[in-house]
Amino acid sequence: MLFAWLFRRNRSTPVTTVVPVLPVGVWPILPAAQLLQPHMPLITHIHKLCGVPDDYWRTLYQPLLDNFAAFVQQTPASEAHHHCAQGGMLTHSLQVMKLALEFRKGKMLPPGAAAEDVNKQQHAWTFAIASAALLHDVGKPCSDQRLRLFNANGQDTHTYWQPLQGALQSGYYQVQFVRDRQYRTHELLPPLLARQLTPDAALSWLQQDFPGVFKSWLGYLSGQDEVAGVLGQIVTEADRQSVADDLSGSRPIHTQQIPTAKAKPLSQRLLTRLRFLLDDNQIPLNRPGAAGFFDGDSLWLVSKRVLDELRNHLEKEGQTGIPSRNDRLMDELQQHGILTPTVAGQAIWNATVKAGTMEQSFTLLRIPANTLWADPAQFPKELEGTITPNAKDGEAKVSKSPAPAPTQAAPAPTNQTVVPEAAPASTANASTDAEQDAAASTSPWGEDADLLPPTIQQPTPEPSTPVAPASQQAVPATKVCLPEATGNPDSDDTGERFLHWLSEGLRTGQHPVNTTEAFLHTVKEGVLLVSPRAFKLFAPDNWDYVQKRFTKLKLHKPAPNDSNIWLYHVRGEKKSGMVRGFLISNPLETLGVAYLPTPNKSLSLPNNLNGNPP
Repeated sequence: MLFAWLFRRNRSTPVTTVVPVLPVGVWPILPAAQLLQPHMPLITHIHKLCGVPDDYWRTLYQPLLDNFAAFVQQTPASEAHHHCAQGGMLTHSLQVMKLALEFRKGKMLPPGAAAEDVNKQQHAWTFAIASAALLHDVGKPCSDQRLRLFNANGQDTHTYWQPLQGALQSGYYQVQFVRDRQYRTHELLPPLLARQLTPDAALSWLQQDFPGVFKSWLGYLSGQDEVAGVLGQIVTEADRQSVADDLSGSRPIHTQQIPTAKAKPLSQRLLTRLRFLLDDNQIPLNRPGAAGFFDGDSLWLVSKRVLDELRNHLEKEGQTGIPSRNDRLMDELQQHGILTPTVAGQAIWNATVKAGTMEQSFTLLRIPANTLWADPAQFPKELEGTITPNAKDGEAKVSKSPAPAPTQAAPAPTNQTVVPEAAPASTANASTDAEQDAAASTSPWGEDADLLPPTIQQPTPEPSTPVAPASQQAVPATKVCLPEATGNPDSDDTGERFLHWLSEGLRTGQHPVNTTEAFLHTVKEGVLLVSPRAFKLFAPDNWDYVQKRFTKLKLHKPAPNDSNIWLYHVRGEKKSGMVRGFLISNPLETLGVAYLPTPNKSLSLPNNLNGNPP
């Protein structure tokens, strides 16, 4: 008994680890290996795509992944947009890395190089693309977020992480979003952080052995598209794809937000307000003068009327961040998979509604009813009639419309800057009316004529139907059904639909920029929208009406000579001429895109034609 008592006294007391009680949204600082573990299948796929031996991987790629994961921890990529869940930054960055490597496959880099040079540089280009993709959003934890620090006991230190001094070391942190942040500052930070996160061996390898690749890599991280070249195009397309995949996923964005996120996604605010307006009968349905129709499965909403109503109600509530233009609202709804698109991928449907003695054509948005109401018992009463979309848009449940027409393939996107085809132009003063200006270019020679010096007169064409130039045929025409003239021109949203078509085509790469077939050219004053080419591609039979409606939006900058149309000088290696169009002086906001290529150096503004440049 004595020995037993002594034995019990000498036994060590087990040590219990006390886990501190933490505030909501406070997470532990984790090692890179633990952060990367859930992503190992994706990382294994990335390793395979890189096609490098294991020693290359251990020297170049694995340290970069470890450093990046330790730096971003479990931060989200945004507060109320894509990848806003815990760990969203790491998830998004790895996805972009994978997509960029997939897009890189089959590309001969650098473009136009001899096969020997392509083979010699292949691993350098692969690493540059992969690392640029991983680091593209690395500035967000510095500019868009603040990480409040807690010690190992879970006590608030009332201090914040200083990311430029290195990764987090130990303890806990809480992500807080910067309310008065400087927009897009995060795009300026990657060069600073790349030095901190990229292995020294990789930097030395690129800089010393592959200066051209290193220059493109630095150009992308610095936001210089003209320097980044094809590397920037690959990473940008991968980023777009990752964002689109996340926003169109099955989980609503608001269910993924972290606890400290205060902003509500605009898409959810729009849905909530739309549901209220429908339930409250403030948006009437299924009768003459209605703002929408229900076919049993989908709501078909008169686009301009409903979007205006939504915006007005949200603004009256004092809500902020509401786009002032309908095309931006449509983009938000379409990005999040709320709208059912046409077979061509457009948000707007052109359809004819028949109910009783009423038969009328509308431009409509289509939303599945189960997106708004979880319980079918809450669905509105079904329309006693038919909703028949145009054949090119698709077939509704209750209509007997023909099968959808096959869509044409859009030209591959490219950002290579080349001289656009221009028309000769007289130096005489242009008309002060936009339509008259454009009409001057509607002859068979028009703005698609071969590039000729301005002093050469165009020959008179034979009276026959001209064949569309190859550059015009390369872009699929979109035949648009335009509304009949009404007593209320402000209710016509044709201009908005044209603007949405412009924006959507830019984001998806369907509208080339700064190429011979392009109708959009970046200039130092903004973006030149070539007229009438752009409007003819949108609505070949009614392009002049579309142009009038676009002009009424007042999104363009008038020329100093009071004309709506600007004339630009086009200079090529062997010939020169003039090109005309609308000047959009604030293109990023107006067109709703994140970036545009650098100005086309082949275009310049002749002061003697337009007056002083803006």
